[in-house]
Amino acid sequence: MSKNNDLEIDRITRLMQTDKSFDAPSDAIQWSKNIFLSRAVEPKKSIVERVLAVLQMDLSPNRAAFGERSASASPARQMLFQAGENDLDLRIKQEENSLSVRGQILGEGFADCLVVISNENASFETRANELSEFKFADIPGGKYALSFRNREKEIVVEDIGIE
Repeated sequence: MSKNNDLEIDRITRLMQTDKSFDAPSDAIQWSKNIFLSRAVEPKKSIVERVLAVLQMDLSPNRAAFGERSASASPARQMLFQAGENDLDLRIKQEENSLSVRGQILGEGFADCLVVISNENASFETRANELSEFKFADIPGGKYALSFRNREKEIVVEDIGIE
């Protein structure tokens, strides 16, 4: 090594040996942190796939579908929707002064999911059980949107007429 390098190393060693400070200067700490800041991995944003449910069948109360026996007619309106890999069985029944809405999400991934039925005036929430069944009681009549959400997917049923 050259004599200049040896002198510089001796000077730095003496500075380190005589240094009485408890911490590095704040500007040196910030400079060190900034070195690694640009290399940090940014977390990916969560992307939830939104699937619009399509009505497949709408059975009115007390009216059997073509090809069904009349004894199987139900006092509830039954609606069947298809949403990608999932299907939705929805039943709306008239109670005393309100309606009850119950149903089941058929297919994988929606057990214990959040279920929301809402319109511009009201919003109701519940959670589906382990069989992906859900129920709402005391819903006033009107047009509603119904949504089911898990970590990867949201199923949306728009404009359900609950009369």
